[in-house]
Amino acid sequence: MKLFKQLTIVFLICMAGEVVAAYLPFPFPAAVAALLIMLGLFISGVLKPQSVQDVAEYLLANMAFLFVPSGVAILDEYASIQGSVVQLLIIMVVSLIITFTVTAYTVTGVIKLMERGKKEERA
Repeated sequence: MKLFKQLTIVFLICMAGEVVAAYLPFPFPAAVAALLIMLGLFISGVLKPQSVQDVAEYLLANMAFLFVPSGVAILDEYASIQGSVVQLLIIMVVSLIITFTVTAYTVTGVIKLMERGKKEERA
């Protein structure tokens, strides 16, 4: 029953994200809207992270399974992208390198900020 309650909370937040995205005057991903809503609920204290922790851990542990439909859809469309495979691979590799680089710099910056904060607390 606990998992059902947590899953219901997550689904309701996802539905709220869909509603927000539908009423915005510009295209906006509903999933991002739902994440922002959940972040707002966490920050405001209305929702505690522990109240969705079990279902979040379950979804993270089974994330690979959630990509199966997307992979099948890509295979269904292979005939239409067959002539662009090289270009798509180049785009994916360049995107991967950019993402890794930005992530590395972000993590380095956050670590430096955290170390600076610890030094200021000690002083």
